[in-house]
Amino acid sequence: MLTGFNTDVEYEGRVFHVQTEDKGLLNPVVESLVYAAGEIVGSQRSSYGDIAEPSLYSETELHRRMEAQHQAVIREVMSGRYDPEGPKPFGYNIITNRSLDEVVLDYLSGQSGISRIRLEMEEQRTLEEGTQPTLRLRVVAEETESPVAGARVVVKLLTTRERPRELFSGATAADGRVEATIEIPEDPDSMVAVLCQAQVGGDNAEIKQLVRKTSGGA
Repeated sequence: MLTGFNTDVEYEGRVFHVQTEDKGLLNPVVESLVYAAGEIVGSQRSSYGDIAEPSLYSETELHRRMEAQHQAVIREVMSGRYDPEGPKPFGYNIITNRSLDEVVLDYLSGQSGISRIRLEMEEQRTLEEGTQPTLRLRVVAEETESPVAGARVVVKLLTTRERPRELFSGATAADGRVEATIEIPEDPDSMVAVLCQAQVGGDNAEIKQLVRKTSGGA
């Protein structure tokens, strides 16, 4: 059982405590709890059963997953997820030197994965509302550049006013490739992005791209 993480996070004058711990190999779960005024207000759990067997177990990998989950929960606290009045609207209290596109992409996706695989879009293209593009995606190992077969690939539509919507789900072939034909609706009332995610074992990777408005859009 690995030593966990404990962090106090201040948000809008309230202090939240985020605690992440390993439940042990007999119950291979990483658990994160969010406390406010001594009460649990949120939780997140993920299994690491895929590396719990003695021949597969790695403290380094488990520590990486624990830290990734802990940081993700901290970002949720800071985004206002546990605010009694609900999350603040996009753009609230943003002070940054980054471009607007970078801010929007981070806001829409919420977080970036910690990766030892890489997801690539073989053809760089501009995505537009009201179209049905086919995305040619490839998953490779970060260190060896070898193709990763059997990785789960999901494509989601993200907007500033609705929950993420899944557009495609599939698995990579032996050459690490998968084609995803998606439909991007017109949405004049919000900013839109496409998020492509790949996951295999405990590794994940993603690509985010803003969608261009059609003529006359917002």
